[in-house]
Amino acid sequence: MNKKKFYYGWVIFAVSFLMIFMYLGFGSSTKGTYLKAICDDLGFKRSLFTINDTLRYVSAAVLYLFFGKIVEKLGARKMITLGSLSLILSFTIYSLATKIWHFYFGGLFLGIGFAWTTTSVVGYLTQKWFTNKKGTIMGIILAANGLGGVASENVITRIVFETKNYTSASNMNLFYKVVYHLSNLFHVTGWRLAYRVTTILFIITAIIVISLVRNDPADMGLIPDGQNSKKKAARGLDWIGFETSVVYRKPFFYISGICVFLMGLILQSTTNPAKAMMLDEGISPEYIVVVFSVHSIMLVTAKILSGFMYDKFGIRLSFAFCCICALISGTSLALINGKSTILPWFFSIFSSFALPLETIMIPLLVSHMFGRKSFTKVMGYYLALNSAGYALGVPLVNLWYDNYHSYKGIMIILTVIMFVASVFAQISISASDKSREEFLKSVSETSD
Repeated sequence: MNKKKFYYGWVIFAVSFLMIFMYLGFGSSTKGTYLKAICDDLGFKRSLFTINDTLRYVSAAVLYLFFGKIVEKLGARKMITLGSLSLILSFTIYSLATKIWHFYFGGLFLGIGFAWTTTSVVGYLTQKWFTNKKGTIMGIILAANGLGGVASENVITRIVFETKNYTSASNMNLFYKVVYHLSNLFHVTGWRLAYRVTTILFIITAIIVISLVRNDPADMGLIPDGQNSKKKAARGLDWIGFETSVVYRKPFFYISGICVFLMGLILQSTTNPAKAMMLDEGISPEYIVVVFSVHSIMLVTAKILSGFMYDKFGIRLSFAFCCICALISGTSLALINGKSTILPWFFSIFSSFALPLETIMIPLLVSHMFGRKSFTKVMGYYLALNSAGYALGVPLVNLWYDNYHSYKGIMIILTVIMFVASVFAQISISASDKSREEFLKSVSETSD
């Protein structure tokens, strides 16, 4: 009997999982941890400091616009190599920074790194290596962000909050003994030490991922997994889709694009300052670590579930579910005060189920609405719009804080905007479904 040959696509799946686990889990999930610590230490205004995030998202947005052309020219492996080097350089700069412009410079490299190592590249590789169950596969890979977030909350966040100068390792548990020795090795503590530990982890990850990732199954004499299997239904990337020139004439292309922009703005504007907001309200750091550890665990479930919901029920229901969760999380955050015990948990859990709107849902929305032909280009455009929303939203809410010394008012406004965007997103999906049916009918009639 012939043994079934191992499919290399599962190695691609594994290294994609590792890449998201480390780069997003340790590079992005904990970004809110640094906000209060760095601004308090170096005396920066929060609105000025978070221009660092704006520059990160602007650089990512520019690269997303040209993602289709760049990946076609360089291939995924070279993009991941350059992206990994950019992340390593970014965190090295952060760890040495003393002036606010140092963080701005690091932010530019951070945007390049994430543009070429996370959602866009994972979506591209999934398309190349797999045919069936793309939603579930994408969901599992991007769920690694949540697992990485759990690890980083219990490693990086604890290092950031631990700002004392160590003099002895006696009477310390194992974790703090390691932190003590690392502190002595690098001669730094707190947030600087956290950045340097993350840099080391990124170097190790880059070596593993770059050595194993491959651009295309055809390069190894393979075909995408499931290509010869019987499909239950044509959905998303499994339908031929519109030419890009046709997409530009569709009103729902612009409506859904605006919604993607607004949702990126809103989700980042609520999650980015959430830890600082809770600290400002008097909630203890220890309690916040627990809350956001659970948040990261729930994010794992949320991304897998959202991918499964897409495969099972389609884009409309899965997208609406995430939008409803965003509304609940935003409302919960706006009402949090120092006496809150339940509301931080409401925010933690429901925001986890809202965040797939800025990751897994974008490639799936694009594949459903526009199909295979224009997928790479339109995904790049939508990821650029999403990043532009991040770029505007983060400094906007912190400018509000600098003026009013509270985030509460802006959180209420953002929740209302989220409701409006959710409604228009559903309208655009309905319009795309109608246009898709007309297109498939015309193709069928032509072939007959």
